[in-house]
Amino acid sequence: MKAKALLSIAVAGILAAGAGFLWYEKPNQPRILFIDSYHEGYAWSDGITAGIQGVLTGHDVVLKIHRMDTKRNGSEEFKKRAALKAKAVIDEFKPDLVIATDDNAQKYLVVPYYRGGDLPVIFAGVNWDASVYGYPASNVTGMVEVSAVREMIDIVREFSAGERIGSLGGDTTTMRKEVEMTKKILGIDFDEVAYVGTFDDWKKAYVEMQGKVDILYMYNNQGIEGWNDREAVRFVEENAVVPSASVQSWMAPYVLVTHTKDPVEQGEWAAQTALRVLNGVSTAAIPLTKNRRGQTIVNSGMAQRLNMEIPASVLSAAADVL
Repeated sequence: MKAKALLSIAVAGILAAGAGFLWYEKPNQPRILFIDSYHEGYAWSDGITAGIQGVLTGHDVVLKIHRMDTKRNGSEEFKKRAALKAKAVIDEFKPDLVIATDDNAQKYLVVPYYRGGDLPVIFAGVNWDASVYGYPASNVTGMVEVSAVREMIDIVREFSAGERIGSLGGDTTTMRKEVEMTKKILGIDFDEVAYVGTFDDWKKAYVEMQGKVDILYMYNNQGIEGWNDREAVRFVEENAVVPSASVQSWMAPYVLVTHTKDPVEQGEWAAQTALRVLNGVSTAAIPLTKNRRGQTIVNSGMAQRLNMEIPASVLSAAADVL
């Protein structure tokens, strides 16, 4: 790809366009297509989007967003169709560079159609291990998403009654990969694992876990059909017995301790790297990296209900919720 010069000129206006949105276009502007595996309104996707937009605002580029919506639609058939739709957007929009986030965009779109080609691709949100997709590739680099599971469990161990750890979450590709990679990379083997499809199944599994484990890890609630935020808060208030934890900020109302990842960081890095590539740096010259930013959140209301005294070392570095 022949690099196009970038000018620090504010982009004016936002127009609806096709499957996503398009920043107002002027002649000869470099084009960036952001392909999101998931959907607008999902906190993780919204954070990445905010990071990308925040960096690109003020640069003379065109940004188009396309959402594959594969979090709410988990079948193989849907994912394959979503990838073909995204490919059609690429064919029509003819971007100079693609930002592709999370695993499904890699597995169903980038790897089969673009890896090793001429179109530069910057990824983010790929959980734990990018080598499964043959990354880095000659035209692909990115930020690997890692979770601070070990650090989070070490925090909760300070006030748990034992060492047994359970994992509870939606029956999704990401959730299964998270459990697999937590064992493979961190050596943390869950004593109990439950993947659930519905909110009723989640409630049943949650209660069962209270008698089987000493620490309950709830990575995510996405992919759980019928999930109700208010009802989930009420349910954990009434049924929590053991300390629980997560690494996703939106899970803080349902667990005792959250040691978060920052999706904005991933979007910012992807956009900054995209600008470097558009200015002439080869994707092959940019090494893979990992996310680093995060925050500890303590659910003080749950701590009181569980009659658990959170160590001062945890509280001093934590933000309260509820």
